[in-house]
Amino acid sequence: MTAFEAFDRLVDDRLDTWVEELAQYCRFASEKGDIEALRGAADWTIERLGALGADVALVELPGRPDVAPLVVGEIGSGPRTLNLVQHYDVQPAVPFDLWTTPPYEPDIRDGRLFARGATDNKGELLPRLWALEAWLETIGDLPCRVRFLVEGEEESGSEHLDALLDTRPELRRADAALIEGGSITLEGTPYVAAGGRGIIVLELAVRTIAYDAHSSLAVVLPNAAVRLVHALATMWSTDGSPAVAGLDAGIRPPTPGQRAVVETVPLEVLEDIVGEFRPRQLIGGLEGRRAIEALSLSPTLNVQGLWSGYTGPGAKTITPAEAHARLDIRIVPDQDPAEILAALRAHLDREGFTDVEVREIESERAWWTPPDHPVVETALGVSEAVTGRRGFRSVSMPGTVPMYQVCAAHRVPATTLGAARDDCRAHAPDENIRLDDLATATRIAARFYDALAALPEVPPVP
Repeated sequence: MTAFEAFDRLVDDRLDTWVEELAQYCRFASEKGDIEALRGAADWTIERLGALGADVALVELPGRPDVAPLVVGEIGSGPRTLNLVQHYDVQPAVPFDLWTTPPYEPDIRDGRLFARGATDNKGELLPRLWALEAWLETIGDLPCRVRFLVEGEEESGSEHLDALLDTRPELRRADAALIEGGSITLEGTPYVAAGGRGIIVLELAVRTIAYDAHSSLAVVLPNAAVRLVHALATMWSTDGSPAVAGLDAGIRPPTPGQRAVVETVPLEVLEDIVGEFRPRQLIGGLEGRRAIEALSLSPTLNVQGLWSGYTGPGAKTITPAEAHARLDIRIVPDQDPAEILAALRAHLDREGFTDVEVREIESERAWWTPPDHPVVETALGVSEAVTGRRGFRSVSMPGTVPMYQVCAAHRVPATTLGAARDDCRAHAPDENIRLDDLATATRIAARFYDALAALPEVPPVP
């Protein structure tokens, strides 16, 4: 019996126990603002890493009990150091009435575990830990040093991650890093990304009158909601494409190698998205290869939410005095959040909306690794070996991860690794993960640790 045969058998034997462990982890309602739940999840993470045998620490900001701590766990030794960039916080679970079962009462049905955090990120973190546990029990000494960096503010922009890492600068020194996610298509094809886009989250706010007025005065008084809607309407063309000049400021042109990788992404990626979300049409009339390219290479402009006036039960006949919108902009290398915000401000001013205030909430830059880098090649190779299917890579995942903060100082290459699928409903009601995919992710992680340690060279990002 080979070493990995014993490893794989242990994964099968222990999966039920591990699933219950994930369910326990998902019972923490570790959302932004709930510092008690966040600290509970952090303590659970520390305890679990300690049980594995890792050297653990809770990194906190002095005098800031309101900031979720960074959990650090290091285990193993060898020629390589790998940073696992993860998080124990989760997206808000509201609206609760759209969940089939309560989000923090994990439920197993149809071969899946349903709970907030089941995929993002507790169900992606634990298989990386389980891989180490199974390795130690069936193979022996770990092939490399593995360092967990598990933060509690990823879903709210990693606002304090830089400051937390600055308290221990050595934590940024590594040969490679794994981004939190990774995926398999609905058809079972493995996929790895060579980076993630950055993000800017902002709010627009406008006030038109001193306070809410009786709606009979709407014939003469300006409505804040209408004013804001008019401002927003200038920011997109009628086909839904962004129409803000300067949104593309600072973009680093894709290399020929990156463009070649985009050409290899199978169209089933787009087909999965369309099949799952069932849009009438895609933004800007995009289709096929052009849509795939946009998912990897283009910035976005998105409205997260709008609020103004009264939206409770029954009627309240008012003309609202103020209105708000929350937006996010996904950015790519080498875009500067300050420059993009300035472009948005200039657009509103040109369009006559100098009264609409722009408030930055959070921002972080993009970090990409060359898609032909040995670390990315290794991630794809081990994913293919475990799934038995030819996989593919992308220049960047569509979403945002805090890899710039972790990797930029020492030019650390990063990639994804895992087994989430497009129907996992991350960030949405009924978030879930397939139980079989938890086993697959565990097997992929172990083989990645082994293959990374065996690489003859791991060059920094140019």
